[in-house]
Amino acid sequence: MRTLTFFISFVVTFYCLVLLFQEAAAAPRCNTHDRPPPSNCKYGTVRNWCRNGVCAKAPGESCGGHWYEHGKCGIGTFCLCGVCIGCSTIDGRCADGPLMC
Repeated sequence: MRTLTFFISFVVTFYCLVLLFQEAAAAPRCNTHDRPPPSNCKYGTVRNWCRNGVCAKAPGESCGGHWYEHGKCGIGTFCLCGVCIGCSTIDGRCADGPLMC
């Protein structure tokens, strides 16, 4: 019985480690960190995966991705099916999203 418990514990631990390393290996590498955002962003600024300041996306622009490689949406909008939808609080521009992804 003790051998069976040890074996099950080993298999579960091994499986968890494989999942952990798979996710860690998939993370993008960052050449720069904590850079300030540009000063001319119409829809505000957000932080990317590397904590660099970047311009937020406008309604109707592409967004999302596993690591937000396509960007993040500005204030008043949110990412649905890879597109920023909603209405911007900056200029009132709106974009509708798809009914189904």
